[in-house]
Amino acid sequence: MNAILNKRIAKVGDEPAVTKQQQRHQINDHMILVDTPGMMWPKIQYSSDGYLLAINHAIGKNAYDEEDIAKELGTILLKAYPDYLKSRYVINEDDATHDSIELLETIAKKKKLPLNKGLLDTRKVATMLINDYRNSMLGRISLESPESRDLMMKEDK
Repeated sequence: MNAILNKRIAKVGDEPAVTKQQQRHQINDHMILVDTPGMMWPKIQYSSDGYLLAINHAIGKNAYDEEDIAKELGTILLKAYPDYLKSRYVINEDDATHDSIELLETIAKKKKLPLNKGLLDTRKVATMLINDYRNSMLGRISLESPESRDLMMKEDK
């Protein structure tokens, strides 16, 4: 909207729910440009959908825990894209990465993230993994396929 009208009239941001109310702007005698807030379905039926929406930043940060989202993302990536993880985080065969918790711990060690009271800072590594995914630093990834969708729906019931 800002680019089309060549004015700064609409708030923009890299998070959901920036547009709070509808805006209408006359472009010419025949066109009106309308910006409306996005709408979410009132109830997310499958928990896997909620995770995927959060991973893809379609839900505001206050609605989820980043460590939970990173664990779900890690589980998907370990199954479908282990080579992308190995390449991005220099993970070798000696590193224990059988599940998402071990993955986060391995990434924290590889990236030499500071310890928090003697423990690995899993919150920081969770944020890193999510941001790397969102910024395409891991590669071209699709978290869902028709087969995985069918499987997720069966597991959620």
